[in-house]
Amino acid sequence: MLRNQRVSKTGLRSDILSLILVITVSFSLLQVSGCSIYNRFFSGPEPEDTVIVFFENLKNRNYAEAYELLEKSDRQRHSLDQFRKEMGTVLQIQSIQVLSSQISGQVAEVTINLTTIY
Repeated sequence: MLRNQRVSKTGLRSDILSLILVITVSFSLLQVSGCSIYNRFFSGPEPEDTVIVFFENLKNRNYAEAYELLEKSDRQRHSLDQFRKEMGTVLQIQSIQVLSSQISGQVAEVTINLTTIY
């Protein structure tokens, strides 16, 4: 009888491990396949939207909001005050238009038409 209990615990453990493996593989396949369900629920904002929000913030002189959209490494190299000074003297944005975008892995390239007054 003790032997049967051990077999049943081993069988249960094997079933649980199999279930975990199936869930892990399924989740990995969703990520790799670019499934629209995965993208809809687990991805961030569209690159085009981020670019527009960044430049709209610059246009409206919301430098702190624009600064937060920079990559962490850029924020570590330049303080908010440096960013504010640089952007405040360089640009007066009139309009932003997304021309195209391309996503390759973790990198997005967004081409825009930016009309500015210096």
